[in-house]
Amino acid sequence: MPAADRLHTTMETLRVRLARTPASSWGRNILAAWRSVLPASVRPLLQGETGRLLFDHADGHLRITAETPGQERVLGEVPVDDPMLLRELAGRAAVSPSPAWLVLPAGAVLRRSLSLPAAAEARLRDVLVHEIDRQTPFTPDQVSFEGRVTGRDAASQTVKVELLVLPRVRLDQELQAIGPLAAGLAGVDVRDRDGGTLGVNLLAPAQRARGSDPSRRRNLTLLAIAGLALVMALVLVRYNRSEALATLRAEVETANLQVRDVRLARNQLVAKVDAANFLAGRRAASPTMLELLDELTRRIPDDTAVDKLTIDEGRIVMIGQSRAAPALVGLLQDSPLLVGPALTGAVQADPRSGRDRFTLTAQVAGSEGEDGDDSGR
Repeated sequence: MPAADRLHTTMETLRVRLARTPASSWGRNILAAWRSVLPASVRPLLQGETGRLLFDHADGHLRITAETPGQERVLGEVPVDDPMLLRELAGRAAVSPSPAWLVLPAGAVLRRSLSLPAAAEARLRDVLVHEIDRQTPFTPDQVSFEGRVTGRDAASQTVKVELLVLPRVRLDQELQAIGPLAAGLAGVDVRDRDGGTLGVNLLAPAQRARGSDPSRRRNLTLLAIAGLALVMALVLVRYNRSEALATLRAEVETANLQVRDVRLARNQLVAKVDAANFLAGRRAASPTMLELLDELTRRIPDDTAVDKLTIDEGRIVMIGQSRAAPALVGLLQDSPLLVGPALTGAVQADPRSGRDRFTLTAQVAGSEGEDGDDSGR
């Protein structure tokens, strides 16, 4: 099966399934209610086709009727035996926005009512081809036929179909009778018994005139404008989103730089605070210079002379003379401000003063040198 036929079959199947549901009637009612609230000048723009121009052939005359949704208005009658008049009428019908249709009387067609399975609705025309031999004395190639669904029975899964058959001989006679008008026909319809049209088209697709439909062009133009507007809106939205994203990324980068600077300043501040606290703690744990001098003054005996006293980074170096230099170590060991007092080098006697020259070292309690001395020990 060609792709076009498969697509047509699929779309027809979907249309039939939709027609079996209440959604189709709901949609028509909603559309009708929506149109009813529109101004009268706007309603024709939403009707699709503006109507039809109907030609009823009877008794050698053509009755011309303008059909609009819900009503018909007779325009006049012309004889069919005047070729010039028919050509002029055909020219005017060709430029008319309404398609031209030939309408046959009810007795011109053979009508049969059929009950078919619901599955046959999707391929109704193919099924009716096989019914023509059974329901009529003609073969399918001798007639022009059409079928219309008149009812559906959901309980029995069947559809009621009316088969309309028009012999090709009769159709050709009708087309020859209207002369030049036949070339511009969009279809051939049939009058019902109550005078209305059945809404079928018994004209072969190859013979149907395809006139220009202003509403179709207008709708296509509106559709193209709507599509272009949609594309432009999407492009604009995408551009705005990209601009917003770029702005957001720049703001995030700036915020990251600020956070990095703040974190660096915070780390520097914490380091400085820790160092200051450490120094303050060291200073609080270490005695002051006055306390050291007072401690040494109280513990060193009067027979000891100190020639030089240096205190550097918690290390005390004391050089002097004493009558009992070794005893100085014992005197200073009991001091809570000094750690590890000891004599450095040999104790030498001074012949002039009769005292011993000494060099004594100690560590101030709580100083860094004390920690190093403890770790070394």
